[in-house]
Amino acid sequence: MKAIKKLVGLGLVMALAVGVVGCSSGSSETKLDQIKSNGKLVVGLSPDYPPFEFPVMENGKEKIQGVDPAIGEAIAKEIGVKVEIKKMDFDGLIGAVNSDKIDIVLSAMSPSPDRVKTTDFSDLYFETKNVVLVKKDFTGKIESGEDLKKLKVGVQRGSIQEQYVRNELKVANSKSLAAVTDLALDLKNGNIDAIVVNDLVGNITAKQYNYVKVANSSVGGDVKEGMAAAIKKADNNKEFVELVNKVIKDMKDSGQFDKTLDEMTTLASKSAQ
Repeated sequence: MKAIKKLVGLGLVMALAVGVVGCSSGSSETKLDQIKSNGKLVVGLSPDYPPFEFPVMENGKEKIQGVDPAIGEAIAKEIGVKVEIKKMDFDGLIGAVNSDKIDIVLSAMSPSPDRVKTTDFSDLYFETKNVVLVKKDFTGKIESGEDLKKLKVGVQRGSIQEQYVRNELKVANSKSLAAVTDLALDLKNGNIDAIVVNDLVGNITAKQYNYVKVANSSVGGDVKEGMAAAIKKADNNKEFVELVNKVIKDMKDSGQFDKTLDEMTTLASKSAQ
């Protein structure tokens, strides 16, 4: 009986040892290895920010176009996998990448101090400034932050503009919505007086909606919006971050990034007409 108990005990110890080894080998798999094993790169984005991500209709079906999907395609090609786009609200992207629902955020996201505490970021691939959008019949002035503080200001929820309006300008009367398109509708309906957004998106939005114009204002023009890819902060992601940085550098050095930006700005402008 004792011999049997010893054998059973030995079997349990060996089973536990195998389990530990199995867990260890699984945990040592890099993020890049995981993506290769899955055969796809899952990209999270909020497709309401032309020319970086926006929907177009092709043969009766919606397709997400933009600079960020193009970067995603280039990264996937470098890895040797396909791309899967997951659409979600902008303010849910960081939570999604940190909970492994997506592999990477490519959605014109700025590496703000709060974000870098919980998430890794690639090198910047673009930098722009901000503008203020108003209705075409707006006759007031927005020459300073004090002028903006007198208005009800709309911003995209979770954006760098939201932080700027609330924390730096300390605008008491602000409204955050999930998408720039929602903000444009609120502007039309008189629920907000102005929208703070980056200049490329602002100019395309002004073309898209005939009741919107870019205000003659320098407010926010000195606030740069740097854009980078967001990746889960983890010990196993170093190779993946390095690969993303390589792809971004190659695209910029070869002129492909500027070419893509021009093409997508033209496409977004045409789609807005």
